Amino acid sequence: MENRVFPVFVPSDGKKVIVFGGGKIASRRVRSLMEFDFDVTVVSSSITEEIRDFADAGRLTYIEGRYRPSYIDDQFMVIACTDDREVNRSIGFIAKEHGCLVSVCDSKEECNFFFPAIAVNDEVTAGIVGSGRTHHITKRAAAEVRKIIEGKAY
Repeated sequence: MENRVFPVFVPSDGKKVIVFGGGKIASRRVRSLMEFDFDVTVVSSSITEEIRDFADAGRLTYIEGRYRPSYIDDQFMVIACTDDREVNRSIGFIAKEHGCLVSVCDSKEECNFFFPAIAVNDEVTAGIVGSGRTHHITKRAAAEVRKIIEGKAY
């Protein structure tokens, strides 16, 4: 079997997560992170309206600007979602040097964990990860698990 990854769930209580990038992919990652009690920071020159709403509500910190290696210093998890391949590569490399969990959105080879599709309620948390080649199957599986968790599938 080619897709051999083991799911691991970690407590989120106040752990620092930094997301580099403010576009659609970053917005999806942030939306998932907001389901938990991470201390989230987003660094980008521009952000989606959804990320802006989280920042305006005080649910995350927004730093308007570009990636700096020093931003990674005390992070638990690092998400690289910029539109610049070389910046994402650099973020992944530096984050690994710092011992962080790192997800590089445009290169699974540069990740040391895979950001899952999330299905969550007060009692259950599920994460679904695909091979990276069949996003539609992963998306459909996550939707079905969400229905079950929400009690809408019997």
